[in-house]
Amino acid sequence: MSNQPLRGRLSALLIAAVALFAGAGIAAAAISAVVSSTAPDDSLAVETGPAELVGPEQLINYGG
Repeated sequence: MSNQPLRGRLSALLIAAVALFAGAGIAAAAISAVVSSTAPDDSLAVETGPAELVGPEQLINYGG
């Protein structure tokens, strides 16, 4: 029975280590997905955008 406190600490340490490695792996997968995703081509939007500027009140219709 004298082994119980040590066994509990080792179990807690093992669970913490598994959680840490699982979290790191999931975070790495998420970072990889974000880095490899493609964004819209802003340079094309600049070249083919509207000929004249449009005021924000025409694009954003607050409360109406």
